[in-house]
Amino acid sequence: MKNYGEKRKRKLYNYIFNKNIILSGYRGSISHGLYIAPKDNEEFGICDTDLFEIYCFPKEYYLALEGYYHSKEVSETKHEEIDSVEYEVRKAMHLLAGCNPNVIGWLYSKPEHYTTISEGGKLLLKNRSLFLGRRRVRDAFSGYAYSQLKRLTEGAFKGYMGEKRKKIVVKYGYDTKNASTLIRLLRHGAELLKTGEMKTYRDEDRQFLLDIKQGKYSLNQLQKIADKEFKLVEEAYEKSELPLENNRNKISELLVKIFELELAK
Repeated sequence: MKNYGEKRKRKLYNYIFNKNIILSGYRGSISHGLYIAPKDNEEFGICDTDLFEIYCFPKEYYLALEGYYHSKEVSETKHEEIDSVEYEVRKAMHLLAGCNPNVIGWLYSKPEHYTTISEGGKLLLKNRSLFLGRRRVRDAFSGYAYSQLKRLTEGAFKGYMGEKRKKIVVKYGYDTKNASTLIRLLRHGAELLKTGEMKTYRDEDRQFLLDIKQGKYSLNQLQKIADKEFKLVEEAYEKSELPLENNRNKISELLVKIFELELAK
């Protein structure tokens, strides 16, 4: 009972401090231009409305003793078809410094896909190139894509799958949504390595990725496509003009500047 009481005490502390939203908006299939609504396609209309939020707390959290008891850096909530993830800014910056494929795309979205951009958020977007290092980009994007490919070839049902997703695996022999994701990731990675920029929204290859998502390629075809895309990432890495590694000191300096803007409110 004592342990339960301590856990509950910590949980209550999580709600003492109000959040200052730095950057928020859409992520996932909407931001990629790959959203399929249930009304448009009953079989493949399994996309959630995915949201993200980067925030910081008021200065009392960071400077006062009460903030010591607040340990929450990540919050994930799912309500019906809405899937939201929120990161405290230091956690977000840590993931961005590692070129995390699920997070770095938030900095390259279309303007209309942002719902909040604070002054600190503007600074973050302006300095997004600080997070790029060619080795980190290659390893993060190719590594994550490889894990997606392994999921496909294993052929087993995963815990994240709902009944519709399982039916797709039975019908097509693999998770077509994951297949589309892995090809998109490899193309995103190659773009960053080649140009230092990334098109989160897939306007040029949108239909191709939707075709993969809707099972229009066999698993054997998909594997051949993936092999080609992995090679293109390696070629882009060899020719990339990005620095080998990003500069952690400059990223830390950016974090301090964001805090100065946000905590002055």
